[in-house]
Amino acid sequence: MPELSDQQRRKMAELEPRFAALRLVDALELKMDIRFRCVACGTSRSWRRDTMLGRARRLLGATMAQIQRRAPCPRCGYRMPVMVAVGGVLDPGPLAEQFRWEAITALSEAGLNPADYGYGWRPPPAGR
Repeated sequence: MPELSDQQRRKMAELEPRFAALRLVDALELKMDIRFRCVACGTSRSWRRDTMLGRARRLLGATMAQIQRRAPCPRCGYRMPVMVAVGGVLDPGPLAEQFRWEAITALSEAGLNPADYGYGWRPPPAGR
């Protein structure tokens, strides 16, 4: 099989705009796991909730596009992995407030200040 060109690798790793703008803390809130796959050697790994609140906690405020630019392959060092969300809910609808409070609780239990990630008091929705 022929070697992929840099242009082909960039095309494979291109993120959907909505996903690229999503912060890691938002993925945590929406109950997503993030899967990385290297386009050079095929190595893959996943970040689950425990990884997001542990080793990757310094990246919680970063967007997926920023994380993609920073994340080297653990095996070959190539940058720009293919990233996809696994599981989770993009539009939680009526569960949004519950998911928000679960994220606040998880951040607090991990010793992080939820306000540092944009979580704080919000006025109740109009009409209540």
